[in-house]
Amino acid sequence: MNPMRPFLRALLVCFLLVISSACAPQAAPTQPVASPTPLPGSELPHEGTATPVGEPGGAIVLTVWLPPGFDIAGGNLAANMLQGRLAEFTEQHPQVRIETRVKAEEGTGGLLDSLLAAQAAAPLSQPDLVLLPHVQLQAAAQSAVLHPMAGLTTEQNSEDWYPFAQQMITVEGQAFALPFAADALVVAYRPTAINGVPANWSALLEARRPLGLAVADPWAQFSFVELSALQSSEESTKFSYSQDELTQLFEFYTSAQQRGIFPFWLTQYETYEQSWGAFTEGRTPMVVAWTSKLFDSRNVDISGAPLPTQDGDYFTLIRGWVWAISTPYLERAELVAELAEYLSTPEFIAQWSAAAGMLPPRASSLAAWSPDAKQALASQIVLDAAALPPQATLKLWGQPLADAMVAILKQEQTPQEAMQAVLAAVANP
Repeated sequence: MNPMRPFLRALLVCFLLVISSACAPQAAPTQPVASPTPLPGSELPHEGTATPVGEPGGAIVLTVWLPPGFDIAGGNLAANMLQGRLAEFTEQHPQVRIETRVKAEEGTGGLLDSLLAAQAAAPLSQPDLVLLPHVQLQAAAQSAVLHPMAGLTTEQNSEDWYPFAQQMITVEGQAFALPFAADALVVAYRPTAINGVPANWSALLEARRPLGLAVADPWAQFSFVELSALQSSEESTKFSYSQDELTQLFEFYTSAQQRGIFPFWLTQYETYEQSWGAFTEGRTPMVVAWTSKLFDSRNVDISGAPLPTQDGDYFTLIRGWVWAISTPYLERAELVAELAEYLSTPEFIAQWSAAAGMLPPRASSLAAWSPDAKQALASQIVLDAAALPPQATLKLWGQPLADAMVAILKQEQTPQEAMQAVLAAVANP
């Protein structure tokens, strides 16, 4: 055997490998994932790694997270309308496919918790668009998991939004979302049981009729309403209360307990579903409830009225849901903003909110409702309403306020003692 033959064979193999490598198609260069602009003092989100932004063939998959109450598979008219609206968007954008995922509204594994967990461990798993309870917006924005709306759309600046809707989407002067749905605290009653709902505290005390309420609500949302109504319009959205304001409220609760308006057995109710159950069983002729419950099409024999306040002026607090952009891909942020706009048009919000029994956050949408009792009540409350405070404020004041009301109705604390206990708890959370 020629001694050079093995050497020549090895040299030929190496040459062929080099040629094969040079001719192979090269992977396209990837781009880094852009991070949302953080608020001053907040940390930047974890930088993502490069990844394809669509499917093979050029399709772009947009992921939308929804709370359970907005599940497009819910089978009701509102769910079908939202599902249809998403389908219309993909028809207008053939390169887009939309996937929806339902997340719990609160708690471990919920919307906010999942957003923060994805940011920390897997930023590319963040949704492109999320329907977020507005009370969670501040925490999400300060954690830099959301894109500010400025530069992506101007729709947040529309004068068509009610003042409470503007409050829902604003964090430290920046808009981080577009409003979609709202729900307000009111009084539901049966006209066959009572003629109407007293407008102020004095009339309510004179009527001596029980008013159902989730007294042990850990966010004390009814107390927030009544305390904010005591303040001037400039102060009512600061959600900080003085000794005098707390004492006035607790003196009212004491008088209401003595006259049977707030009987002690209400202290067992932590949710508005529970107090609504007592109302449907006939234990109270009226009940503090959300408009979404009152506007349910099955409750045709139930009427509604604004909450009684100290001076009788209309005021309530509103919880809402907002479309927030959380896509980890900067190059698709404008497309996601376009989707958020498409889901927030006056015409669609008017139709969807009427079907869902929700309050529309736009004046033109409410004007498009049928002129009936629901529209009349909504029109009474939306102009002077305010958005519930951020979740951190609800947690700070809520449980102390709830504990104080429970103690008063059980005759365990005087108004002065309850006031001192609340301020001590808030000062040392």
